Amino acid sequence: MPKRLKLILNPIAGGGYALKILPRVVDILERRGCVVDVFKTSRRGNAEWAAANPPDGCSAIAAMGGDGTINEVAHGILESGRDIPLGIIPVGTANVLARELGVPLDYEQACHVIARGNTRRIDVGRDEQRYFVLMAGVGFDAEVVRIIESNRKGSISILTYAMPILKAFWQYDFPRFSVEVDGRPLGEGAGSVFISNTRRYTGPLVITNRARVDDGELDVFIFRESGKLKLLKYSVGTLFWVADRFCDVTYVRGKEVRVSPVNSSRDVAYQIDGDSGGKLPQTFSVVPSALSVLVPG
Repeated sequence: MPKRLKLILNPIAGGGYALKILPRVVDILERRGCVVDVFKTSRRGNAEWAAANPPDGCSAIAAMGGDGTINEVAHGILESGRDIPLGIIPVGTANVLARELGVPLDYEQACHVIARGNTRRIDVGRDEQRYFVLMAGVGFDAEVVRIIESNRKGSISILTYAMPILKAFWQYDFPRFSVEVDGRPLGEGAGSVFISNTRRYTGPLVITNRARVDDGELDVFIFRESGKLKLLKYSVGTLFWVADRFCDVTYVRGKEVRVSPVNSSRDVAYQIDGDSGGKLPQTFSVVPSALSVLVPG
């Protein structure tokens, strides 16, 4: 059982719901024998710093927020070099990692999972700068993330994505890029690429349906064609879990993935865990069993 717990809270998560339930969360954890140190974030990067600088005697760090907060906390733990378990109290929009690991979406039950102290080691991915626990995306979804971030004010919800998706659909010109997996070229002309550590892309949406968080590999899903009609086809196929059967889709696994723009004069963006990551070219790799996470047991 964790004795001293650092609780890193995103106060705007869930439209302010995280802050509302904070007293109850602390009460449950303290009743289960935890000494709780609360840290409230105020801007991007706060959660990462807090996770990298835990108090003496800290035996677990809990992220209370959405997948962006969890990414920052995980990155901070990994960058610190300390093997401290990550706890999850999911209060976000998609809560992908919580769903993937079976962590209850009910915050009271999630607190009891943390207090019990059962851990599981999972892989993480990383680009050349940062770790990610879920996935990286190149193509249309990265453009949606870029639009959201350029207009974001406060917390987000499922509805937040509606207008950026429509805007990206009409204005995105689908630049092409090439993909190499473990040094093996998979051809030029990819339209979108997903490099995943998890099965889920967002809450109910599954793309890399054979991915496992502890298999020591990344799952690479390549939509080869581009354009609005192809995007609609891929979207429908993804919703019904049949996109991997399309003849113009490639699904492979590997430990290192290199993605480069076909036209080197074009800036092509990518996203990691739902936040802008940077520009291509980029190399993504797996770090096996890197992170300990508190899970139901």
